[in-house]
Amino acid sequence: MAETSTASKRSMGTDIISSLPNSLLCHILSFLPTLYAVRTSILSRQWRHLWKDLQVFDFDDTEHNWSNERFASFIDAVLSQLRFPHIRNLSLSCQRGLDDDKVIDDAIDNAIGRWIRAAAGPCLQEMILYFNYEEFYPDYVDGIFTCASLVSLTLGGDLDLNDIPWVYLPLLKDLTLLLGVSVEHDFISGCPALENLYIDYYGSLYPKIHFLSPSLKRLSLFEVREFDDPIISEIQMDTPNLEYLRIFLTGSCVTTLVISDFPKIREACLEIAPLDEHVAWLPKLLQALSKTKILDFGWWTTECLVEAPNLHLPEFSCVHELSLCYSNFNSGVLIKLLCCCPKLQLLEIDINGVQYFRDQTPQSSWTQPASVPSCVMSHLNIFEFTSYSDSSEEREFLAYILQNALVLKRLIIYAKIGSFEKEEHILSEISVLPRGSSICQVEARILTSMEV
Repeated sequence: MAETSTASKRSMGTDIISSLPNSLLCHILSFLPTLYAVRTSILSRQWRHLWKDLQVFDFDDTEHNWSNERFASFIDAVLSQLRFPHIRNLSLSCQRGLDDDKVIDDAIDNAIGRWIRAAAGPCLQEMILYFNYEEFYPDYVDGIFTCASLVSLTLGGDLDLNDIPWVYLPLLKDLTLLLGVSVEHDFISGCPALENLYIDYYGSLYPKIHFLSPSLKRLSLFEVREFDDPIISEIQMDTPNLEYLRIFLTGSCVTTLVISDFPKIREACLEIAPLDEHVAWLPKLLQALSKTKILDFGWWTTECLVEAPNLHLPEFSCVHELSLCYSNFNSGVLIKLLCCCPKLQLLEIDINGVQYFRDQTPQSSWTQPASVPSCVMSHLNIFEFTSYSDSSEEREFLAYILQNALVLKRLIIYAKIGSFEKEEHILSEISVLPRGSSICQVEARILTSMEV
């Protein structure tokens, strides 16, 4: 009988979700855009008012074709019907409420203040604001920057944050700025607990950027710009507790770098355009990163090293993972880096063969090093070579590593698009090379067109 009853319930389509506690259902609804969460009210009597218990809201005017007036009325209606008007998370994106000159629509302009005041209470922990308006900074946004409970803040669009009268966010740990105008140092210094800072610059000019924060642990700076319109001219960093640094600097001509050491750094990813001005201060940055454990050079950063073969490199005494991307393989730079990484265990190379910045880099040739880098003989366990083209220099370097890497466990080669016969040829070539490690396993395969 029990089995029959169970089968009967299954055949009738038992509503298992509705049997869950309301608190769990609200948690599920919090992952939906608020528009769809409200629409669940038509499902049943139980669901009719469930959304009114939400504390997490996501309003985005690009998700529908509503007029600005209807979008504003919807948000007003939602916020006015909440049972517990203590918002924990608010995401508000207003990108369609403007005219051809990026001037904010009155219906949206008059309403934003109400929405922000409704959210900026003692329970607010996370806020995301995106306003795609020209140099938009309304006075009523000020309340956000003194919210004592805020833990995470994302600001996007053409927001002008230079004239904020006062910033104090004592609990803020995560700050993301996707802005088109500059941010003064006072903004960062008003966040004494800040740990994660992500900045993506575009739009207007940034003559100087200062990162002065003793609490900061992760810093990501992205700047993409055409080369004839530079943005940043000076970068200053005083972040003694930094553990992760990612710099993507492609369009600016940074002439000045003021930087302190990073004694707690663990990972650094650098993509820096190979301008003469950048090559001049790159050694200073690398010296500050000398204690990192993971080092990742994008192909432009590697190009900086290729174009300045006499550039002084510090010893990276703690690096155990090194990744380099090339436009054209250059064994000289690689050997020089290996000599600076005595404890290197994992080496990754990727040849993308793309030249966006300068004329094609001339091909280099293999030169036998005077001595074997110590890491190759004592620490290197894994060597991964992506977009291997089987050039003479690449073959010579592979042979050198295989012969001298005494503790190498794996050699993985991803060859550029070819054929099965090409894969077999590479494997047969490598199989006859002398090996210094008796436990080394060699793997090779051809990259598909989607992977190249």
